Amino acid sequence: MRSSNRAHPYQRFIPREEVQAVQAWTFAPVDEATLAAQRAEAEARERAARAATEQQLQEAQARGYTEGFEQGRQTGAQEMREALEAPLREQAAEQARRLAAVLASAEAELESLRARVADELLALACDLARQVVRRELAQPLEPLRAAVTEALGELGEEAQPATLRLHPDDLALLQPVLDELLAGRRVQPVADERLSRGGCVLESPLGVVDATIERRWARALATLGRSEPWQPAAAGQETGDG
Repeated sequence: MRSSNRAHPYQRFIPREEVQAVQAWTFAPVDEATLAAQRAEAEARERAARAATEQQLQEAQARGYTEGFEQGRQTGAQEMREALEAPLREQAAEQARRLAAVLASAEAELESLRARVADELLALACDLARQVVRRELAQPLEPLRAAVTEALGELGEEAQPATLRLHPDDLALLQPVLDELLAGRRVQPVADERLSRGGCVLESPLGVVDATIERRWARALATLGRSEPWQPAAAGQETGDG
């Protein structure tokens, strides 16, 4: 009697309708010659891979060497340029400092020269003005008349009576026109030998109008920033006596 525990047919076979895809499986030969050929082929591929890897390493080393050499060359060139330029920059800075010092000294000398020239020009102008005034005083009537007229012009009614002091020679020179100059004014002319010729002093209860040649000369020079006396020789003599 057969056993009832017989395997179901589906346990040994797969129905066609349940098969989705089928691929043939071919068993490779396993003889020694084939295996040796496979091993040789694998070793060849491995050697080729090692050779390629070594080639890549060599190329990478070569590139690294080239790049490193170029970078080192540029760095060295930069350092050399900086080493060469440093003393040149220092030398240029020193030359610039020296040039600035020379220019400053030249400017100071030029300014001093300008001051000396200006002072000499003013002194020359004063000498020329002194000569012009002296030449005008050689014919003293008009300059003296102008000085007296200017002094009287500052005399108001409340400042009278007043005294007009003149050098004796000037008083004699003005005598013909004195009445005309003093018309309507209570002014007494007085000779005073202490005064220089060419000027006058008008004294009144309200003060003194100094119209002497020395005073007018000092006022004229004050506008130029100078204080030279009318008679330099006399001033030098007074300084020496003092």
